[in-house]
Amino acid sequence: MIILDKPYVSALLSSTLQRLDVPVLKLGDVKVPEEEKLTLLDGDLFFEQLENLSAPLLFNSENGLTMLTKYLPESKFAEWTSLFKNKAEFRRRMTKIYPSFYFREVSIRDLYELSLDSIPFPIIIKPIIGYSSVGVYRIDCIGDWYSTVEKLIADINHSASAYPSDVIDSQTVIIEELIQGEEYAIDAYFTKEGKPVILNLFQRMFANDRDMSDRIYYTSKQVLKETLIPITNFLEKLRNIDSLASFPLHFEVRITKDGKVVPIEVNPFRFAGIGTTELGVHAYGVNVYDYYFNQLEPNWEEKIEAMDDGIYSFLCAEFDPSISLESIQAVDHERFQQQFEEILEYRHMDYKEYPIFSVVFFKQYTWDENKRLLALDLSNFISHLEPQLI
Repeated sequence: MIILDKPYVSALLSSTLQRLDVPVLKLGDVKVPEEEKLTLLDGDLFFEQLENLSAPLLFNSENGLTMLTKYLPESKFAEWTSLFKNKAEFRRRMTKIYPSFYFREVSIRDLYELSLDSIPFPIIIKPIIGYSSVGVYRIDCIGDWYSTVEKLIADINHSASAYPSDVIDSQTVIIEELIQGEEYAIDAYFTKEGKPVILNLFQRMFANDRDMSDRIYYTSKQVLKETLIPITNFLEKLRNIDSLASFPLHFEVRITKDGKVVPIEVNPFRFAGIGTTELGVHAYGVNVYDYYFNQLEPNWEEKIEAMDDGIYSFLCAEFDPSISLESIQAVDHERFQQQFEEILEYRHMDYKEYPIFSVVFFKQYTWDENKRLLALDLSNFISHLEPQLI
């Protein structure tokens, strides 16, 4: 069973739901390809079936998660949503595994009054409930504190109109120690018996130490070989904090130089957002929706053996938060596509509602293209409306 909401439903997701005859609850006016072919239910019937059938549940987006607390407030669904979406509560629960990890929950109004001498810089600061990299900043020293706090508050204010308050909490932030190491994003689920199953494993690429953007993630044979075992071991530990079972998740970790896996965050009941989870279809033939709803497990040894030596990436073409979406007249998609050597799939996004104009799946065999794209100024591909004289 699945709940569909904004910002994006891909053609692959829709066609898979049709083929598997998955019951669907559609929220709001999200655009769904071939919607008329889906098995659509109203809210009452959907949650009645969910409660009675114990069927696998998935969301395509975080926007609809509040439906769980509305319809099934006493369920494990609602409990796990509250646990993992609140970053401070998640850190408190993770102290069983990481007892010395520093974090602190602070209201925005208190950020200018904090005693900074007690904070172990460098740190990461971010909304306690957030989406993507909105309002996420690295602060290396006391001298950078106040200017960064101003940027964080501006980011949250700019995003308030695009995302619901339950997706981006504008009142509270979490301060936590900087985790050194390579960063990874993983789509996985726990079976009914509690066994962890990895469906996707992507590495995040940064332009520099200060970069917090979600612009590029990639995967390859090498990424899978190096990280499948340690991340599976981490999932075994994660399961024990609340006996997780029948639970899909998208989570991010860093792996330190000494091989320790440290979690950044866990996002319940969904996979990588705005359809980016589908990079796995291009890279190693895993349709996460097929695997999850059928409760299947990839044979990673066979899949790695069958892969070529390419680097499979996606790029999320996101506007700088300071750009007003209302001021954008057009995006030159044709010229932007010319920046890529081998496009596997190019998706237009509704930039009038969300600060993203495209998601691009592409392939290359060296790092040159990814490094160049990380430094690319995306504002060069947009035109603005002329200001109106009054």
